[in-house]
This record gives sequence, structure tokens and C-alpha cells, in this order.
Amino acid sequence: MKKLILTKKEIMRIEKETMEKFGISNLILMENAGRESFYIIKKELKNIKNRKFFVFCGKGNNGGDGFVLSRYLFNYGVDVKVFYFGEISNFTEISLINFNILKKLKIDIERINVLKLKNMNIGSADVVIDAILGIGIKGIIEGEMKDVIEFINKNSNFIISIDIPSGLDADTGEIYGICVKSNLTISMGFLKKGFFIGKGPEYTGKIKIADIGFPKFYYEEDN
Repeated sequence: MKKLILTKKEIMRIEKETMEKFGISNLILMENAGRESFYIIKKELKNIKNRKFFVFCGKGNNGGDGFVLSRYLFNYGVDVKVFYFGEISNFTEISLINFNILKKLKIDIERINVLKLKNMNIGSADVVIDAILGIGIKGIIEGEMKDVIEFINKNSNFIISIDIPSGLDADTGEIYGICVKSNLTISMGFLKKGFFIGKGPEYTGKIKIADIGFPKFYYEEDN
């Protein structure tokens, strides 16, 4: 797969066309994103069954990617704990589908409680997954989400961001007040311009691309 560096606008156009022109639904793309992230993590970290994973999921489709990834970790026999932000009623439709699958599988999942979180111990072998905010972030991060990102950055030995570190602008590389400082970023389909400029290089860590099924035409020169 050819590595392309795209803007947020270009990526969103490709996602829209993939669904509308080629009939590949966003539910399929989300499933592929979670599954391919699992395979990359399994390859990069080795011995993942000897680690505990803490997965932090936002209410949007980035959180949905995290729900799918959590399912693959669980099915592989990994010890996984999932936290989600906000009210379930505010989840996107496809994120809610994958959230409900986790509930039916009886995977350990609960709403974020900052006070409770601060009493939680993350061990040296444990892995934190950031699936909080995607490329559609708007406005400065404040309140509960800011507190959680501060906790993650301070207490985690290894952090993996799904698609983009939460808080990083995909185009400029600037941060929205605070940003997850990742050791590994798994980018969906394409690289983001913001990974390589501004403060991007400080927050992305190692970057891997997940092939989530965008048509091959988007990787050709004349696209």
C-alpha cells in the first residue's frame, strides 16, 4: 500500500466517496480499523496476552474503532478494560452497535469516572489505547476529557493512539490545549499532514498505517 500524506479534507472526502460511490459502509470501515489495529499491535508488542489493556473510547467513530479493537483483544484472550466518555445516547450509530456487542460479550466496560480513575494503577507492562478523539476534533479540550488525557500521559508507560493522538490537529500539527503523547500511532489508510509538522512529531511516536479497505484508486498518482 502506497503511503500518502493527506489533509483532513482529503481524507474525509475519500471516506465519503468510499461509502457513497463504492458502497463500502462506514460500519465495514470501522470493523476493518479495529481488526487491523489489533493485528498491528500484536505484531509490534509481542506477548500481548501477558499485558493488560486499558482502552479509552470517545463517543464518535474513533471510539467505535476502539470498541472493535477491544473485541478482538478480548477474543484473543487479552485482559482488557474499556472506558467510555459521555452518555450512551450520544454515541454515533455505528459506535453504538459495537458498544452493544461488547456489552453482550460481557467485556469489562464502564463510563469514565475521573476520581475513580485516579486511584487506578497502571502497571509497567500495561498498555493504554487512545481512541478518544479523531480528526474531526473541534475546540480546546477541557473538563473531564482534559483530566483523563493528563492522567494517561502521566501514568502510562506505553500508549497507542488509534488514527491520531487525541488533541492533535491533523493538518497543522498543533494541539488543542492538551494532547495524548503516544508511543505508537496507528493511522487509518493514510498518513496525516499534521504528523510531520508543528508539534506532531512530539506526540505521534512510531507511526503505522492500517489498511482498512479504501479502494486502490485512492492510492494512485492521478487521484
